[in-house]
Amino acid sequence: MIHHVKGTLVELELTHAVVDIQGLGYFINIPMSTYDRLPRVGAEVALRTHMVVREDDMSLYGFAGEEERKLFRLLINVSGIGAKTAVAVLSSLPVANFCDAVVNADVKVISKISGIGKKTAERLVIELRDKVSTMVAGKIIGNTVDLDVEDDDSNTAINDALLALETLGYRPDKIRKVIKGVVDNMDKSKLASEDIIRQALAELNS
Repeated sequence: MIHHVKGTLVELELTHAVVDIQGLGYFINIPMSTYDRLPRVGAEVALRTHMVVREDDMSLYGFAGEEERKLFRLLINVSGIGAKTAVAVLSSLPVANFCDAVVNADVKVISKISGIGKKTAERLVIELRDKVSTMVAGKIIGNTVDLDVEDDDSNTAINDALLALETLGYRPDKIRKVIKGVVDNMDKSKLASEDIIRQALAELNS
């Protein structure tokens, strides 16, 4: 399986990119979320990839970020969801927003995505709710504000806090809102899971 590609971007359309690697052109299907993050044609580009192989087709899908590829892989493992529908999901909503809709069982939002009806949206909630609840560790969704944490150690601290509080039985949607408030008032360069958990528990139990 091709894990990633790095080369010269020689063609870019809304639905695909062509990357030249030592004279060999790779046709790569992409979601809009990736299209928006790619450089101009002629520049060097690196994409994480996933290959979908069927009896009558072999297609390569590319993603600008690892979170996109993770969600794509989760989606195509859901019964009735193919690669094209997974791309439609990524093209319609940011990863964090989709994960938030799944965790909160917001079937109305999910069913607005092209190719997904109400029943499919309900199935996505059932099958993915636990799996996506921590995918927004670095971009915890509050009401209308995203908390953007770029540092890997900070992301790990937030993710560990989320997992620990979920293990204690708190609802994922409530946990994220509380943690957002906690982290907003902390030094982003010195985030520690123990401190986040302690302050979050104080809020959750107040």
